[in-house]
Amino acid sequence: PGTVRAEAKRAGMTNIEAVVVNETRLLGFRVVSANAPKGSSGEDVLAQPFLGVVDCGASFSVVNWRAASLLGLPPQSDSVYKKMPMVQGIGVDGRPQLLPTTNIGVSFCGNAIQNKDDKSNMSFEAPPSDWTPWSAVPMAIGDLPVFSQLLGDGRSAYKGPAGIIGLDILSQRRVILETGAGRKRRIYVGNK
Repeated sequence: PGTVRAEAKRAGMTNIEAVVVNETRLLGFRVVSANAPKGSSGEDVLAQPFLGVVDCGASFSVVNWRAASLLGLPPQSDSVYKKMPMVQGIGVDGRPQLLPTTNIGVSFCGNAIQNKDDKSNMSFEAPPSDWTPWSAVPMAIGDLPVFSQLLGDGRSAYKGPAGIIGLDILSQRRVILETGAGRKRRIYVGNK
């Protein structure tokens, strides 16, 4: 115990508080746009994050339409998507689906905190000041079955904002996944 944390600290890596996704025990974290607005102190992120599930087997990242709107993208009905490059994704149901792609840069945020500028709203802990968001990647957009099936509670489908964070993002930097007993997990990522 503590070996991973010590190595990450020695390497100057950033600690991302991971969340354990339901009984699947998959790892995820709070994802925001690389340009997410910060509070006046710079210590908090004012944007609403979405759940990004870490998938080391996915070659590219995907967000559902609800997460796309949180990233500032136009609604699904916008004709701009007809002009974008497409990728074909295969869902957990085995069916292919064409997905538009657009270059998106993402970052992370921490736990919810009371907004310092507006006490009636919540914000989220900002990454450390030396953190640089991941470089933009051609991210796919679409409501793949994995979002509703895997993230649901077993009785009802998940309908919230979510994404799959694939190797196009994860391979940009060194990543260490800390696991262990219980639900407490961490993800350590190189700063640059």
